[in-house]
Amino acid sequence: MMKYSGHIAKIFFLILIFSLVHRTLAQQNNREIKDKKTFIDRVSIGGALGFGFGSNSILVDVSPIIGYSLTDNFVVGLGLTYKYYQLNDYYLKLEDGSLKDLKNNIYGGSVFARYFLTGIGIPVIENMFLHAEVEPLIFTNDYKLMPYNQGDFIDAYGNYYINENEQLTITSYFLGGGLRQMITDRSYLYIEVLWNFNEELYSPYSNPRIRIGFAAGF
Repeated sequence: MMKYSGHIAKIFFLILIFSLVHRTLAQQNNREIKDKKTFIDRVSIGGALGFGFGSNSILVDVSPIIGYSLTDNFVVGLGLTYKYYQLNDYYLKLEDGSLKDLKNNIYGGSVFARYFLTGIGIPVIENMFLHAEVEPLIFTNDYKLMPYNQGDFIDAYGNYYINENEQLTITSYFLGGGLRQMITDRSYLYIEVLWNFNEELYSPYSNPRIRIGFAAGF
């Protein structure tokens, strides 16, 4: 039942993104554009750097992005992602009771849409935005998950593994919003809070995901 509900959430998520894009494009086509912008005027670059250090974990996140403004309020774009994730003493070796670390180099990309609430006219709200994103990630795990409780290693959740490489792909579906602080008329800092609708076993994220970044136009 939980797996079925997860598929429903993904479908709803994608429908929401496409509905937002369709509505924005329709509004743009139905109104007269007074100030025409060139292609380069609509392009922005930026991204986020993330560092997380806990008592038994390390996370490094580098995520550059490039965006394109369909309208003054609506931006779509692409992103690249590199993450290094380490969780100390994650695996227990059943033979001798020794502990092994979980270490991953994670690569991927993303497609995102961001809608700014600038038309509201209220100072705080007009700096807020809605954000939707789909991010597939690929990485190789040093330990392969085994079914039927068969394996030489076990994690804290009772899952069994063997010491064999396993390539994995995880697709995360994010929905949330954020707040921006303008630096110039074409650049800003932002902080956003996102919810991942696909929390799998190997997902590097925990809900909510908080991200701080920078964007600037040419």
